[in-house]
Amino acid sequence: MWFLFIVGLLCGYFMIAWTPTVDPFVLEVFLTDIIFDPMKTFFALVSFFIGFISNAILIRSATWHTLQAWRKETTNRKEQFLSYTVLLTFFILSMIDVKKTIIFFLFSFAYGMMSMNVYKERES
Repeated sequence: MWFLFIVGLLCGYFMIAWTPTVDPFVLEVFLTDIIFDPMKTFFALVSFFIGFISNAILIRSATWHTLQAWRKETTNRKEQFLSYTVLLTFFILSMIDVKKTIIFFLFSFAYGMMSMNVYKERES
């Protein structure tokens, strides 16, 4: 779980750092920045993909442990605590760039909830 926390935080940071910032947002300028710096764009996309998968696993685990605690079932407290570190990840990243962090969080949350059924069946 610590590994997922570190990977999610680092990949989120690199995604934010390597994605062009356009204020105010103009689609043409954004696309031009992406097209004329393909390596940076590629690494930002890879960081985004790896980061949102690792954060989705933490979100899924946190949700599952919360449901178990709600039903008064036994849980692994260490794993439960470590899965909640995903909130710290998003807090740290939101201090850097709120808009990109919200997009990152929404993808992570959606994927984590979609894979919840598979995780529940595996645990049973």
